[in-house]
Amino acid sequence: MVQLSVIQQSNAQIDQSHAPRTAVFMGGTSGIGKITLQEIAELGFDFTAYVIGRKETKERYEPFIKEVEGANPKTKIVWVEGEISLLAEVKRVCDYIKTVESRIDLLFLTAGYSPLGGRDETAEGLDTSQALQYYSRMCFVQNLLPQLRASGMARVVTVRHAGGERANMLDVNDLNLEKPSRLFAIWMTFHVGIMNTLFLESLAEKKENENIVFIHSHPGAVRTGNVYRGWKGWSLGMYFATYVMDPIMMLVQFSLKESAERYLYVVTSGTFGGRGPKIAGVEGRTTRGRADGGLFLSGKNCDTVTNEVEIAKLRGSAQDAVWIKTQEIIGPYV
Repeated sequence: MVQLSVIQQSNAQIDQSHAPRTAVFMGGTSGIGKITLQEIAELGFDFTAYVIGRKETKERYEPFIKEVEGANPKTKIVWVEGEISLLAEVKRVCDYIKTVESRIDLLFLTAGYSPLGGRDETAEGLDTSQALQYYSRMCFVQNLLPQLRASGMARVVTVRHAGGERANMLDVNDLNLEKPSRLFAIWMTFHVGIMNTLFLESLAEKKENENIVFIHSHPGAVRTGNVYRGWKGWSLGMYFATYVMDPIMMLVQFSLKESAERYLYVVTSGTFGGRGPKIAGVEGRTTRGRADGGLFLSGKNCDTVTNEVEIAKLRGSAQDAVWIKTQEIIGPYV
């Protein structure tokens, strides 16, 4: 566990050479993405953030843009409209970003929700939750790899379920979760978390990506309101979220401020390789136990976890299948 005091010590050492200058936020309109963006902006350095969101979200997001840009005139937040559960929209958004930015220092991926029941398909035939939590994210990563490589200090951070990889929680014969009995929140959480880890590890270990830091992060309990997303009107799911999940969150949650500080640490600390402040006694290791050159799993307390036994099983049984299936799905949009 990395104590908050250590995280604050690291964050206090951030200078302009450590902080991202250009960032893309998939999921920056609320929750962890939003508070992380604000925490970076409050450093006071030059900072441009591209935030992708749905058309109906823009009006309520505009006051936040004004607030952040007002507090730091060196910050520029660019709203990019896009329905990012659709891979065609991800490609369109990425094509636009590539026309205006030659380098990207941070790609922050956190959009998604996990309803407890019912398969909700996108127009492209993917489960919406899986699209947001996995396929769209990997589509962003692959489309923006040239800009990330050009940075020299880039980080890709996906916020999902790092450290929770279990070989028995991934069915290689049902990677798109098409068996109705398995479409519920707990299975989805583990399943897409494992897929994030296996695919990003494959990318992180490619020679051409050696200057990019790849991090799969577990946010812990943060009361952002996500438990209420995806429900239409009053339902059993809304009842469960209101009277079971939300009270639990109140007991075990990180405050929004602490979560923001912890994610500022994740996107800047040299513990995860690359540039950034390093605190004596705090060391990071990739999924293969190395100091760099691979994927870092950041636990809920910002310590790196290797989960060596389970990930070794998954490499042998599922990694190639995940890579092939993912390229099959997102390939036409890269």
